Amino acid sequence: MRQIFANYLAAPFVAGALFFLYLAWSADSDYARWIIPFVVLTALIYTFAPQINWWWYRRHPLPLPFALRQLLERFCVFYRSLDSFEQQRFRDRAGLFIIGTEWTPMAWPEETVPPDVQLALAAQAVTLTFHRPEFLFAQFEKVVVYPYPFPSPEYDFVHASELYEPDGCLLFSAEQLLHGFVQPGMFYNIGLHEYAKAFILSYPTEPYPDFSGSAEWAGLQAISQMSREHIESVIGLAGVEALPVAIHHYFVFPEKFRAGLPERAAAFDRIFSRPEDAIFQSSLGNETA
Repeated sequence: MRQIFANYLAAPFVAGALFFLYLAWSADSDYARWIIPFVVLTALIYTFAPQINWWWYRRHPLPLPFALRQLLERFCVFYRSLDSFEQQRFRDRAGLFIIGTEWTPMAWPEETVPPDVQLALAAQAVTLTFHRPEFLFAQFEKVVVYPYPFPSPEYDFVHASELYEPDGCLLFSAEQLLHGFVQPGMFYNIGLHEYAKAFILSYPTEPYPDFSGSAEWAGLQAISQMSREHIESVIGLAGVEALPVAIHHYFVFPEKFRAGLPERAAAFDRIFSRPEDAIFQSSLGNETA
């Protein structure tokens, strides 16, 4: 998604500088002094272009390109569960998330992170924060994307995803990410997993249900048909914690999660849903009981 508002804002000042440059060259050199304020203002606009673009597009969101919107409609389980008004809000937030993220492509021929990869990650983050006023992860604005599994300074062997808290950075392999995005339920979604970890670190005081027991993995596997060993093989790292996996399953397998772990689902409702949604789900549970 192109961010061009700051360019439009700078255009009159660039034109003014060129105009006085022309006058200084063709008519009188005294006109040269008038170039300075236009150049200074142009430099300020380009220096603060990210902040200017964010201010503008927060108030005037860019529509998602049709191809990206189609990806959401085909592959995003959470997006399809929303009504038309909420879907528009989701698309606006996904576009803003793409603008507000510091993308770093690694080993891409075009030296840019492809738009479908950006959307696949933005959709996971927006899903987690959809019912919150603040939908960005301010502590984790840096996202590094490789085409394939990669080694990193923290882990010197190839793996598919990583959250590096000291630098506020998330790292992904696009190959595994897109497998999980376009085939939800069949492949583990590393994007949702890492942003679930970012959510836990960003909101540490939330009343997360306890998944620390070793027996919890059996319940999670029954819901998803994904063993702990499988999930760790997809991510490429051992010692995966159960809580981010449970958050992943809560969103990817909502009906099975609610049926298999109703109390944990109610706890996640209180964290990830609007207050009225959590009350509604609670009342449904009481009526069923």
